[in-house]
Amino acid sequence: MIVRMAMAAVLVAGLFGVVPEASAQRFEEICPIDTECGGDGEGGGTGGGGTAPTYVLQGVIQNQGYETGPGGGKRVKIRGYSRFADVNNNRVDADFISVRCNAYDALGGYTTEYDDESNGALVDVHFASNFVYGVSNYRRITVVCVHNATNGVNNYSATSTAEIDIP
Repeated sequence: MIVRMAMAAVLVAGLFGVVPEASAQRFEEICPIDTECGGDGEGGGTGGGGTAPTYVLQGVIQNQGYETGPGGGKRVKIRGYSRFADVNNNRVDADFISVRCNAYDALGGYTTEYDDESNGALVDVHFASNFVYGVSNYRRITVVCVHNATNGVNNYSATSTAEIDIP
């Protein structure tokens, strides 16, 4: 089971440069990448102080299957992405958007991947964990992704985590 958790630190400049307090968001489902969404308010949330944020940065981790390697080792294929959206959950281009993901195994090994884009609404990475061997205690992969975006003078950050058990 993948637990998707995005802690969105949303900075929105208000009247006279007032920046409301950040809020944590949990995204169980997300708008498909190649479509526009709208009207349901998913991914919105409050910016603190009763002011709704203008934009939200969503961070998502997906398990894209498993691979078997030499000696019976297995690894998980991972996709992590950052998605910048308005309060109606429609994608909006940020000045800069990035994602960095690390996949840690139980023995302290890890793999990592990074991507960024200027003037984009979505950036994603595809990579695989290390091969793991042995019993179930050694077959858990912990994935941590850090998502960042800049739009105008505002910076947005989110961290998403997932624990994936390899069968």
